[in-house]
Amino acid sequence: MEREWQHEEMQHGAALRRYVAAVWPEFPWQRAFDGFLAEYTPLCDDAHMGPTRALELVARCVVETGTSSLYGMLAAASPEPVLALLAEHIRRDEVRHYKYFFRYFREYREREPVGRTAVLRALWARLREIDAEDERVAFRHVQRQLEPGRAVSQDDYAAFRRRNGAMARRHFPFVTAARMLLRPLLLHDRVERVAVPLLVRGARFTLPD
Repeated sequence: MEREWQHEEMQHGAALRRYVAAVWPEFPWQRAFDGFLAEYTPLCDDAHMGPTRALELVARCVVETGTSSLYGMLAAASPEPVLALLAEHIRRDEVRHYKYFFRYFREYREREPVGRTAVLRALWARLREIDAEDERVAFRHVQRQLEPGRAVSQDDYAAFRRRNGAMARRHFPFVTAARMLLRPLLLHDRVERVAVPLLVRGARFTLPD
C-alpha cells in the first residue's frame, strides 16, 4: 500500500488538481480541499474500519469499484479529450487496485474465515457510506466555494444527483460494477449470472429522475 497504492492515489489527486487549475482557474481548489479534509479525516479512523482484515478488504473492494466506475463514466461521457484521457488512466489504476485488494481478501479469508452473510453486510455498509459520507462531504465543500455564505441543503445535493442521473444512465458501467461488487461473495458462476442483471436493474432504479 505504501509503495504503490498510496503513491498512485496521490498522483491521481495531483493530476486532477492541475487539470482543474488549468480549465477552471477561478475555483478556490485549496480552500475546498482543506474544508473537505478537515471534515472527512475523522471518518477514516480505526472505529470506521472493518471488524476483521478480510472484511476491511471487502470494503476496499467496494471503494475501488466505485472509483473505477466513476472514472470510467467520466472517460466515456467527457467531450473534453484531456479529461477523458486522464479519467481513463485513473480508471485503469483503480481496477488494478481492486485486484490487489481482492487478492489479499482471499488470502485473509483463509486465516479469518467469514461467511457470505458477513461479506454481504460489509459490502452493503460501505455502499451506504459512499452516499451518506464520501460524496455528500465532497459536494458540500465544492458548493460552499461556489456560493459562499449560503448554507448547503439536502435539496442542493438531491438536485446535484438529479443533474447527473441522465449521464449515469448513459455512461455508468453498471454490469462491470455489479460483477466487481459481487466478486467477494465468491458465488457460483450460475448464481452470479442471475445476480448481476438483478443488481444492475436495482442500481438503475435507484438513480434519481
